[in-house]
Amino acid sequence: MASILKAAKYEPASPEEHIRGVSVLLPVQDRCGFVFMLAYTKKETADSETFLQIMNDQVRRLADSFGKEANPQHRFEQFLGALNETLASQVRDGRWCVPIDQVHAVVGVATHQQMFLSGTGELTVLFFHRKPSQRYQIFNLFRGIQTEQALPTWEKTFAVVLDGDLHTDDVFCVCDKDLQREIAQEELNQILTTLPPVSAVEKIRQCFPYKEGLLLTLLKVSNSEPRATAQAHSAIPTSNVSIDAFEETADSTNKLLEDQRPRISSIVKFVVRWMKARAESKSRILQDINAKDTTINALKRFGRTLTRVLLFIGKLALRHTLSGWGKLWNKQERKKIVKRIQINGSRLQMGVRGLLSSAGRVPRSNKFLVLGIFIAAIVLVTGIAIMTKTQARAQEERSYQESVLTIEDLVERAAGAIIYQDEVQARSLYLNAQTLIENLQTNTPERANKVTELTSDIQVAMNEIRHLVTIPNPPLLADLAQLTDGVFGNSIVENSGLIYVLGSDGRVYSFNRAQKRFDVEISPESPVLSISASQEEGRYYFLGKNGEVYSLSIKDKLIKSAGVGDPRWVDLEAYANRLYLLRPTIDGTQGQIVRYDHTGDTFSKEHNWITSSTVSLERAVGLALDGSVYVLMRDGSIARFESGSEVGWNTGLVEPQLTTATKIWTSPESKFLYVLEPSTNRLAIFTKETGAFLVQYRSDAFTDLTDFVVDEKGYTIYLLAGSKLYSIAASHIE
Repeated sequence: MASILKAAKYEPASPEEHIRGVSVLLPVQDRCGFVFMLAYTKKETADSETFLQIMNDQVRRLADSFGKEANPQHRFEQFLGALNETLASQVRDGRWCVPIDQVHAVVGVATHQQMFLSGTGELTVLFFHRKPSQRYQIFNLFRGIQTEQALPTWEKTFAVVLDGDLHTDDVFCVCDKDLQREIAQEELNQILTTLPPVSAVEKIRQCFPYKEGLLLTLLKVSNSEPRATAQAHSAIPTSNVSIDAFEETADSTNKLLEDQRPRISSIVKFVVRWMKARAESKSRILQDINAKDTTINALKRFGRTLTRVLLFIGKLALRHTLSGWGKLWNKQERKKIVKRIQINGSRLQMGVRGLLSSAGRVPRSNKFLVLGIFIAAIVLVTGIAIMTKTQARAQEERSYQESVLTIEDLVERAAGAIIYQDEVQARSLYLNAQTLIENLQTNTPERANKVTELTSDIQVAMNEIRHLVTIPNPPLLADLAQLTDGVFGNSIVENSGLIYVLGSDGRVYSFNRAQKRFDVEISPESPVLSISASQEEGRYYFLGKNGEVYSLSIKDKLIKSAGVGDPRWVDLEAYANRLYLLRPTIDGTQGQIVRYDHTGDTFSKEHNWITSSTVSLERAVGLALDGSVYVLMRDGSIARFESGSEVGWNTGLVEPQLTTATKIWTSPESKFLYVLEPSTNRLAIFTKETGAFLVQYRSDAFTDLTDFVVDEKGYTIYLLAGSKLYSIAASHIE
């Protein structure tokens, strides 16, 4: 059955509606498909209008040049390459300037069999796929684009391409509004999956205020069934109808009569059905016995009966044995017994000879008959055994398939719950599915692969619930090993785009962005290894492993002692022309934050900053300030202090739980707290106002993490892992 692709769009048409973007839906000639684009910018300026016009022109050019013989994938990739180059060249030439983080767009091409799309920013892009079970599986396609896409830049705006096959009743929806938040789950599902695209667009528009602009595009794959058309028929005489009917049915009548003749195959089928019925009857009897819980009682009765029989046989054997021994003592009786044995042996030999002679006189046909009966009995018994095992295997396979269907149903329901942001229900459904997977049989390679596949799918989905963003290939900016083998980075500081790394050899290195390498900035005569570093308005400080505080002068290429130190200090932070150092609880001495005021090139006498505290600082490892003071514990918990006193404040739950946190970072301008855990190669982020857990970034490349710094204005996080400096996009920042 052929399928056709239907589509509809909505964009503001009335002057009273707020227009902030553009939605384009163009048919592809001779390909039964569409080219679509939806784009908008956060701020409406002349430059943003230029950007939208370029997007509009490029998409229309794609639709006009999409020939009948063109390969959709290759043509779309060529289009993206040309679009990226056009945008990048115009930005480089200064023809317009729009921040990349303010752009939200998706472009794509769909035929009745395939769809290709790419995007940037944040949009609602939903895909409904109807499975053979008639249930719909929902996918958030834009989340896949954001997961795979690195930090977006104008050099390659549309970097990720998603592709897939289209099937009957599949629905694709792209919108600039958060449809899941504005429309109830069941209502949105019903609108998108049951209504034609035009009606669905009109229905969704009614869910938003009249003056609120809406950009929406829908595509749906439908069946293409030819309609019956009325045709004229000439009148036919009744006699002809009867003769024609007889001739048409003659062949079928012969076939029916032929089916009624006795055949050997029919007899064999009857025997097989009879054997199968007997096997099923025995199986039901055994099931009844098991159901009634009488197996144990039957075994007990059989055991008692067998015991009585054995006792009776034993008594008879003992009686005859005693009688025989008595006769053996009599000489006359012994002679009689020997003579009787000789006579019986002669009779036995004669009987055997007579039997063989009789068997030789039996007709050959009778012999074959007996042999046939014997073989039939063996075949019957073997067939019953085989059918019983086959039925058992079939029942076990049905149970296995039912379990797999149950698991897949739970996974689909959980995926739908994620789309509608019901993480509690999704987590519960995934855990139930995981429990069922543990009970699945893995006695064949196919079943083992299925368990692996299901487990992997659930793991990916659970990572989404855990807000875990896995970065497979983070950009490598520079490597200290290119300068000196065996050197690693201990600490990192950043100021106005300048990045400095304190190495394990005591040197200070600067990051050369243009050459993507490290340069030696300071090479002291007496190297000091750092454990923590901080900067404020171009003044750099670091805490050495010996407990001393040092200042860095990049201009003078000098490292000098600040004149303060304590081997118990574990972290320092420069803030408001002051220096704060963290001392955990050690050997019964209560933990404390020590503050030094900076005057000229010297520091004032130390001052114990914490005045009131209930939390133990025994496992304190990190310090961050923004007016409030945040103390990080080894287990990932964070204590918050204001004006020297602890305040009630807790962070949200992180899965998996933090157990070996080492570093914490924030700034007065930031809304977030960043926590580093090297043992799991991840960086967890919390909302500073409420403490709610937001997201966690992880990569297998982040081995031997030691420090990190965040440039929120540049939407970039820099991580120091061994000798390497990586960067990742801070996609949580809006």
